[in-house]
Amino acid sequence: MKTEMELAVEAYDRIHGDDIPGLTKGAVSLEPYVSEEYFELEREKIFKHSWLMVCHESEIPEKGSYIVKDIEVLKASVIVTRSKDGVIRAFHNVCTHRGNQLFYEECKGKASGFSCCFHGWTFNNDGSLRGVTEEDRFEPGFDKSKLGLKEISLDSWKGFVFINAEENPEKPLREYLGTLADDIEDYPFEETSLAAHWECSVDVNWKAFVDAFQEGYHVAVVHKNVAPTLFSGVESKFCRLTSFRLHGNHRAASLPKNPNFQPSAAEAIAFKFSSTLSQKADAVHGEAWKGLNPDNIPFFGFDINVIFPINFIDTAQGWYFTYEFWPVSVNETRYVAKLFVANPKTWSERIGQELSIVQLREALLEDLNTLEATQRGMESGAISEIVLSDQELAIRHQHQVVESFVRG
Repeated sequence: MKTEMELAVEAYDRIHGDDIPGLTKGAVSLEPYVSEEYFELEREKIFKHSWLMVCHESEIPEKGSYIVKDIEVLKASVIVTRSKDGVIRAFHNVCTHRGNQLFYEECKGKASGFSCCFHGWTFNNDGSLRGVTEEDRFEPGFDKSKLGLKEISLDSWKGFVFINAEENPEKPLREYLGTLADDIEDYPFEETSLAAHWECSVDVNWKAFVDAFQEGYHVAVVHKNVAPTLFSGVESKFCRLTSFRLHGNHRAASLPKNPNFQPSAAEAIAFKFSSTLSQKADAVHGEAWKGLNPDNIPFFGFDINVIFPINFIDTAQGWYFTYEFWPVSVNETRYVAKLFVANPKTWSERIGQELSIVQLREALLEDLNTLEATQRGMESGAISEIVLSDQELAIRHQHQVVESFVRG
């Protein structure tokens, strides 16, 4: 019987491209990354018809809780609220009187309703119109029941809240997620809570942003300070992904850790109390979590799960993180990253989890270092296409799916 190390070397040296039928070959055009016309086609043909993750139910935990989120690619601002009946709903952030926004910037809070600061119209948090200033001055037959906030299609899966710009989406959310959801359905999302939340705007096309997070080819170079040996070592020089899984328009991959990784003193202390980003999955206290590592790769680190077009749910033992890549323009993207960790049972476990928060934050900052320079290089005209390796199959798949929507 082969040892785990022998199996790891086999998986690490495997070539994946020939095992995935249907993927195109050759270089990829830069047009989708730099063309304003192409971006407008993406807005019309992709984003106005896709399910887009906007938050987690735990972020609006009580009746009356709400968040306001700007979604530039839809030219919209959205209110997501848990109404007084406990149902989560989404509405356009637009007063039905004369179109003023109820909220002028992104925010969160708790309220029984919303009011317009232009003429004082008020709405219940189920969207219905509550009060109209000088209602008797409107024409006979004025009907408040027809002037509630305009609702947006909303659905949830495993606590994740998605919206769809279509009034009657072609597919319900679960069907849209398809076999990708099958693979992670049993993951214990309910045993975790939000530990960290970061946002920023970056001058880069949304696809180039997504590209950077669905390959490990960059890790040994970009993350040589934060994680110099976590994923890269003698047997794992370039952090190769050892499993690729295509799920229709979505995709997934598994990332192994360096089998010879030696923790620092701080990491070793944190390991005693909690599961962390830099800990080997099978070394974590307690039973293995379900819904992980479907191909059973040796020295498993975490799974990358990409929901087309802009959402990630990356899962591991004891923690997971989500990404949102919101297009603003052809060369600007608003980025949201959230880390969820296992609900701590002790203060020492909670303190140990702080290592994961710091490690992920610093790693994300390292990732951001290259992105705007990448966009400037693509826009320079020096090259017209990019070439992809066997380790960048997820990028090739994304390009192919986007092309199918825009050109198909």
